[in-house]
Amino acid sequence: MQSLTSCECTICPECFALHFTIAVKEKHITDLVCPACSEPEISDETELLNYFSTLDIQLRSCLDQETYDLFHKKLTEHVLMQDPKFQWCTHCSFGFIYESEQLEAKCPQCRKSFCVQCKRQWEPQHQGLTCEAFLEWKRTNDPEYQAQGLAMYLQENGIACPKCKFSYALARGGCMHFQCSQCRHHFCSGCYGTFYASNKCPIPHCPIRRSLHGHHPRDCLFYLRDWGVPRLQKLLQDNNIAFNTDPPAGTRATPGGGCRVMEQKETLDGLKDEPCGKETPAGYAGLCEAHYKEYLVSLINSHALDPAIFYTLQEVEIVCRRHLTAAQLLPRGPAEDEEAYRRRLIQVLRDEVPLDLEIPRRRK
Repeated sequence: MQSLTSCECTICPECFALHFTIAVKEKHITDLVCPACSEPEISDETELLNYFSTLDIQLRSCLDQETYDLFHKKLTEHVLMQDPKFQWCTHCSFGFIYESEQLEAKCPQCRKSFCVQCKRQWEPQHQGLTCEAFLEWKRTNDPEYQAQGLAMYLQENGIACPKCKFSYALARGGCMHFQCSQCRHHFCSGCYGTFYASNKCPIPHCPIRRSLHGHHPRDCLFYLRDWGVPRLQKLLQDNNIAFNTDPPAGTRATPGGGCRVMEQKETLDGLKDEPCGKETPAGYAGLCEAHYKEYLVSLINSHALDPAIFYTLQEVEIVCRRHLTAAQLLPRGPAEDEEAYRRRLIQVLRDEVPLDLEIPRRRK
């Protein structure tokens, strides 16, 4: 019988070899754990390397050479990802160490070039321009870019894993819980905050720690997607932030109509990239309601606008219970009217829980 150093389970040699053969070929490196108890839970890099140094010896003797080589390839990639100079190719998803100071990086795998800062495909017009200036050039001069309208805006402000920096341009539907395919990190696609598994939340006395959850700031799309479009627009208008209600000039309609934001959808043949296709109401700039809200919230986030000023009394009480302790909240005074109480709670919330400006904001 065989066993791992992380637990006291015993496994027959045939089952041991079969389990790790399948895991190496089909799963992530952090899924190479005990088939009986699923230990260890690898969250610390030092712990991970110590575990794999012992597992390596065991796998060398029970896996065929091709599978063992794949195990080493996955482990090497995982270690390289910790290097601050590590880059993911935006064309073929190959990872490599990039030590040059130049913005243009050429992938050693597919030989295509991209910008190491904005992750866009490299074009000659980017030479000598900042990423912001290059983007403005594309918005003004590139007919293909213009034809995508605000669908391209949402794609260029796609999702990037906060742990390994792997970039995702496509939406994956309405769920905000996102798991990176490269490093398996669970996070919110709106604010990049961590999603915690059951009973793994580090916040003491968390009331929802027994289920998968995240702790989102109040300006995250996770909450603001429940607001109506007029309310989101008013928050922008009151802060003099311009937004589109009509499709930008040059936008081409999707064949057959519908929202043209690209999504990755599950089909019988696997995942497939295709346009959203939902109805695009008038005044929503050529997007469906869900993607138009995402566009408005991206503007709210990029300008760090606080939605608290629009809270009703019931809303601010809910948000205060979510973010504040009882000691931080004084009850409503006997001579305090409802509006004064609402304004006081909003002020306490903004003073005690300012917006986290360190979270990755969507680009303007």
